[in-house]
Amino acid sequence: MPAFVSVGRFLFAVLFIFTGASKLLDLTTTTQLTQKIVVPEMLTTYTSQLEGLAGMPFAQMLAIAAGATELICGLMIALNFGARFFSLILVLFVAATIFYYHDFWNQTGADAQNNLIAALKNLSLIGALFIIAGIGRGTPTAVASHDV
Repeated sequence: MPAFVSVGRFLFAVLFIFTGASKLLDLTTTTQLTQKIVVPEMLTTYTSQLEGLAGMPFAQMLAIAAGATELICGLMIALNFGARFFSLILVLFVAATIFYYHDFWNQTGADAQNNLIAALKNLSLIGALFIIAGIGRGTPTAVASHDV
């Protein structure tokens, strides 16, 4: 049984490893997608300072952060190194993705339906990430003994 959990964790993490690497390898497209994120006005002073220090637009920094988050968290979950911690980081990341990119509540018709389906898929990813956070490095038999 522990082998199933390990293989399942690895296969699940492949999604985040692939999408994170894809974001980093096509930074131009990822940057264009992150421009949809609206920075609150009270933070614009700080984002301007960051742009000056980094020498790149804030949208590009977000693109790099998004790709790195997915790639690093996916690798750590696949390797079962800090799987609980990194799965909880991805919970926040995927929740933000639902909010910013699948806002079906602001849409109508086919767009609303398609984004609702995408949001529900991401919600199921959050569920799986919570399972990984709950299991951690423990074996399924250790978890099952608490269910009795």
